[in-house]
Amino acid sequence: MPSFDTNSIRIISIVRLIPPLLAALLLAAGGNGLAAGLTEQDYFDELPVVLTVTRLAQPLSETPGAVTVIDRETIRRSGARELTDVLRLVPGYLIGGYSGAHPSVAYHAPLDDFGVRNLVLVDGRSVYSSYQFGDTHRGMMGVLLEDIERIEVLRGANSAAYGANAMFGVINIITRHSYDTLGGEVSVTGGGAGVKDSHARIGWGNETASFRLSTGRRADNGYLNAHDDKIVSQLHFRGDLRPAADQELMLSAGVAELAAGAGFIGDVGNAPRTTDWRDAYLHGIWRRQLSADEELKFSFSIDEESFHDAFFHSTFAVDFTSSGSGRRVDAELQHQMRISPALRVVWGVGHKHESARSLPLYNRSDPVSIHEERLFGNLEWRPHPRWFVNAGGFLGDHSRKGSYFTPRLMANFRLADDHTLRAGLTESTRMPSLFELMSDVRLYPPAFLGAPYRYYASTGKVRPETLETRELGYFGEIRDWRMTLDVRAYVELMRDVVVRYEYPNPTFPFQRANLFDFTNASAFKIRGLEYQLRWKPLAGTEIWLNQSFERMIWDRGASSATANIPPSHATTVALFQKLPLDLDLSLMYHSIGALTWDDAADTLPRTHRLDARLARSFLVGGKRIEAALAVQAANGNYSEYQKGAAGGGTDFRFERRAYGSLRLEF
Repeated sequence: MPSFDTNSIRIISIVRLIPPLLAALLLAAGGNGLAAGLTEQDYFDELPVVLTVTRLAQPLSETPGAVTVIDRETIRRSGARELTDVLRLVPGYLIGGYSGAHPSVAYHAPLDDFGVRNLVLVDGRSVYSSYQFGDTHRGMMGVLLEDIERIEVLRGANSAAYGANAMFGVINIITRHSYDTLGGEVSVTGGGAGVKDSHARIGWGNETASFRLSTGRRADNGYLNAHDDKIVSQLHFRGDLRPAADQELMLSAGVAELAAGAGFIGDVGNAPRTTDWRDAYLHGIWRRQLSADEELKFSFSIDEESFHDAFFHSTFAVDFTSSGSGRRVDAELQHQMRISPALRVVWGVGHKHESARSLPLYNRSDPVSIHEERLFGNLEWRPHPRWFVNAGGFLGDHSRKGSYFTPRLMANFRLADDHTLRAGLTESTRMPSLFELMSDVRLYPPAFLGAPYRYYASTGKVRPETLETRELGYFGEIRDWRMTLDVRAYVELMRDVVVRYEYPNPTFPFQRANLFDFTNASAFKIRGLEYQLRWKPLAGTEIWLNQSFERMIWDRGASSATANIPPSHATTVALFQKLPLDLDLSLMYHSIGALTWDDAADTLPRTHRLDARLARSFLVGGKRIEAALAVQAANGNYSEYQKGAAGGGTDFRFERRAYGSLRLEF
């Protein structure tokens, strides 16, 4: 394990925050009664059953990995406007990026600004971009928080279940069943930093066929000193039907649009402008319950995105554009069954086809594309009442990079009824994106008299990135203390990190002297420890304490990629408290050490952030209304991103912002 700075790992500095909070809680809860008159059920529900890790339903104590579950009540009480803000409640996740219009998340390592090494699913549908980099930062904005039932986040690699791209975590967003949203809801939010949000939903139907239509709009001014204001508009439909007693059918469709500020003031090569992104999808899942322990599932989805981005590049006196479109079609058949009381299996096959069309990026009018076939499986075996083994793997056949296999072997040992140890090995991979494989970017400035100024010319030789993970973990329910604790210690070795590099242009001097391509440059190792503690000391009181400590070590002689350094430590303390008079208080404190997203000139200092929300619910004419006031960064503005000396040393800061919201259910 790494050796950490004493100040970095001093948990007592955070624990000191708890006694004054508890003192306030004891006073506030005085009219409600304390723990003495309550039963255990007032503090604990059954452990959540999650689907994300192996594709089999498993309680948290039996999953082959650490999982954070955030339910819709916690999402609402957090005061979050963005999905990325919700993920601040997950240990090890870094939130930020170069633009408030494109917030991104990274697990452990801030290797890029686009979230390309996270797999983000919405009801099992991938939302990464097929168009350019394989990014998820835009796709994560294409879901309404009000539609979410819960979020399951596997903290660690999971290519064994989902293949390429499930490298540094899987974020599985599960939306609400339409039967649970019958009736209507409207809400409005407004306040500082240009915050103007609205949401409306209507649901109708019965247990056999129910439907939901929801729409929303979010707008704000982004960071201080940045050109990154945004407007996100969405429309989503979901229908849930029962064509037969043993069958279920879910159909969903939607569209999301983002108008966002981009570029940097004073940067001639990346001038300020407004970009437009649009994504439309169609998704269906059919299930048939063959028996109590056997199920067939077929899923199919189509995603189509378009992107418009153009500005005048004054250096070359040319209009530069990266506009284009992308398309992904995915189909999968999955079968799960119980072979014996001690053995369950899930397996399946699938096909994916991705394409992108962009004359500016690929120098061709027809689309570039890849396809991949897959075979996956996971075996869950109980050789002994105290032992629980998960073994699985994913076999993929990529049309340009060939076949790959990503296995996992994890064992859980139950020390006692409420205490489980887990240990195991996992391998994961990330396939290069279409742009990394096939980019061919050319500019046509007048000064070149028709000869293109070639910028990118990918050779297609870049190899997939690989990640090997060894981890130890503990999950326990400490019932006497009304507490759960989830601990993960890990060593992750990443090889063949993909970076951009320059190589001589064979057509020089008629074109640019050097061309950009992508290559596998280096490797690194991360050693770390993280934990999540949830505690319910009083009725209506819940406290979360998350901490993560890590150390990244790059290979000697590694390229400039070594500048990407994660924080050595991060802490989140969250308090959710029910108060008299139907008041609801939430406080969330985040502390994160210094880190670099891009290069050493862009190092961010240690930051602290305090968010608060106070809400009150009441009935008017039989309709439920909630009024809330939220403040983000209540302790003051802080740096989210710094553009280094080459960009003028601009400091992009998250501005303290307060906003109110009003929600009506009918």
